[in-house]
Amino acid sequence: MRTCPLITTLLIKQLASGIAIDESSPAALVPTFTLANNITIPLIGLGSASGVGYLHVDSAIKAGYRFIDTAQSASWGYKEHEVGNAVFDAKRRWEDWKNGDADDYVFVQTKIHPQDLGYKSTKAAISRSLSNLRVSSLDSVLLHKPRCWEGVCDHEPEGTWEDSWKALEEAYDDGIVRSIGICDVDDYLLDRLLTKRIKPTIIQNWLDPYHQDKKLRERIADINMQHEEKGLLEGKILYQAYSTLGTQWKMKGYAENPVFDNYLLKNIAKKHGVSVPQVLINWATQQGVMVLPASTKISHQEDNFNSFAFVLTQEDIDAIDSLDGHPPGKRGQRSFHNGNEQGLDSSTVDPNKVEVHFINENNKPVQVYWVQKEGSNKENTFLWER
Repeated sequence: MRTCPLITTLLIKQLASGIAIDESSPAALVPTFTLANNITIPLIGLGSASGVGYLHVDSAIKAGYRFIDTAQSASWGYKEHEVGNAVFDAKRRWEDWKNGDADDYVFVQTKIHPQDLGYKSTKAAISRSLSNLRVSSLDSVLLHKPRCWEGVCDHEPEGTWEDSWKALEEAYDDGIVRSIGICDVDDYLLDRLLTKRIKPTIIQNWLDPYHQDKKLRERIADINMQHEEKGLLEGKILYQAYSTLGTQWKMKGYAENPVFDNYLLKNIAKKHGVSVPQVLINWATQQGVMVLPASTKISHQEDNFNSFAFVLTQEDIDAIDSLDGHPPGKRGQRSFHNGNEQGLDSSTVDPNKVEVHFINENNKPVQVYWVQKEGSNKENTFLWER
């Protein structure tokens, strides 16, 4: 995967707002990306699903976060109005501190629920977000889904994502929205988006070590490279990732987050003296991906934000890249249930050890042997019977 050449590192004395920061602080190490509209944003923001509210956004801003990702979907754990209140109050504090001269430098992104797809519905949704976020213009608006999948919407939407895109284009023209984009994009959808009068500024997809979305990211990297070679900002696309820390797997029914338990990732983290989330944030942003980890704990927010003080080796990156396409349950470890083999994830297990899991629900006992390789002069070893 080509590292996006349009990434810079925020080794500057000020953020976009003019608020001074210490060059040795975590904020000074955060990589950034310049959007097609010439706005530079950090490659880490606070995700606000799963109940992230006023106090959590406030603590993140105090920790140095300058990008908040929210949405209109309360049923998915978003609290858009609380995000708006927290950012509004933070700006008011800065105005007092700067004698009434503060810039709007916390970049807030919201997303329109798929049941509001359609031209008129999207226009109305934009108005709601303006009210909830207490602003006169929106930094970024994404369509949360390109369509209503089963169970996602309470009612049939008025129109399609393309109808909504027209509404976003008009809002962009009018200065009501500064960046537009969409989530859950595949190759076909990207092809369609690239035919639009105003191209997407931001695309947000699921990405984690087991699901790296390499093909689409490579397409976006190529698009950005072509524009950079021509000296153009317009047409660039930022790839944002959701669920980088593995939360999608829990949503798919896993009892525990398999990313945090991955043996390979834990070894890399141990080598650098950091946590697995810090390894993943560092890995993703090195490849030009913006990450949006959600957290309601101040300590986790601070740890996530402080993920850039170490450098992953190429060996580390290659090892993480090798996990792509091999989700839990589909790697080499062996497990048996009533004689039927089940897949388990060998990447979560010490490769110097052998683990075999089985469940015997039959009435007859099962004998377990260690069987030697063919041609070995050693005898098979009886282990136990149960």
